[in-house]
Amino acid sequence: MDIEYLLYLQQFRETVGSILTPLMNAVTKLSAGFLPIAMMCMIYWAFDRKAGRKILAGLGGGLFINGFLKLIFCVYRPWIRDTRILPYGDSKTAATGYSFPSGHTTRATAMFGGSGLWFMEKKHSVVAGLLFVLVFLTMFSRNYLGVHTPQDVLVGFISTAVMMYLTGWLELWSEKEKKRDLMILVAGLLICIAAVLYYEYKPYPLDYLPDGSLLVDPAKMRGDAYEGVGFIASFVICRILEKRQLDFDRISQKLRLFISIFALIPLYWWINTGCPYIIEEISRSLGKFLRFGLGIIYIMVLVPGTVVLAGTLTNRGSDKVTREKQGQP
Repeated sequence: MDIEYLLYLQQFRETVGSILTPLMNAVTKLSAGFLPIAMMCMIYWAFDRKAGRKILAGLGGGLFINGFLKLIFCVYRPWIRDTRILPYGDSKTAATGYSFPSGHTTRATAMFGGSGLWFMEKKHSVVAGLLFVLVFLTMFSRNYLGVHTPQDVLVGFISTAVMMYLTGWLELWSEKEKKRDLMILVAGLLICIAAVLYYEYKPYPLDYLPDGSLLVDPAKMRGDAYEGVGFIASFVICRILEKRQLDFDRISQKLRLFISIFALIPLYWWINTGCPYIIEEISRSLGKFLRFGLGIIYIMVLVPGTVVLAGTLTNRGSDKVTREKQGQP
């Protein structure tokens, strides 16, 4: 039934030509691009620290459960299951890892959906509505382009929404007692260690082509799962330092906004150049692990630390000018 649905969409896509396809292709690339990451970071750095940390937690949880489910079920991509499926253009090259559930849907749900909830709380209903529409357009685009089945996108959405709720609840739960941050740290790291051991030692399906080569190489399929592991491991460590030592939201919003804009430049380079180089030239699993493993350190420690330092130096300079005006040493 799922393959028949994709074949119906494929026939429609080929019949109507370029009427709808460019939009679907743009939406699917947007969900996996830098813009939603930038929006999430700007909320966190410049506007609402707690809400931004909550969105980050939801994304980390979503990526982790996505990778975990992918490697539990090991579902092949639609065009592998049925050669009649012909994905549109270059959308096939971005469809890495196993098929179930959809990684693009996970990202869209966590970042567009999480940001949309924040905008809705701030009474920006139009922006919130547009972001929610982008979530569902992303889901449909993955079917329309022929790279995911309906169950892939539905489970991607539901599993991520559940993780967003769970991580949001944990953020509130940890506020009641200081020691709960340490409990989250230990539990998070133990879960990551257990996941890595499971990923490395579990058996994977090994199907071979007539020439003796693997139809799908499990070593390549594991890569996506390490993105979530790196995210969670780094997040549970950095959140304690950020919460206890980096009160960057007390710094003026103008200064935070100014620093945040320039802070996006190194992050853009890392996501689009540095990390892909490691994936292609060194190790896919290592590159995926470091994508957010190092990225979260930058987002939650280096940039907030820079904001705090800049705010401290600015305040000292202002105090010195004030004392000089008053004739004080």
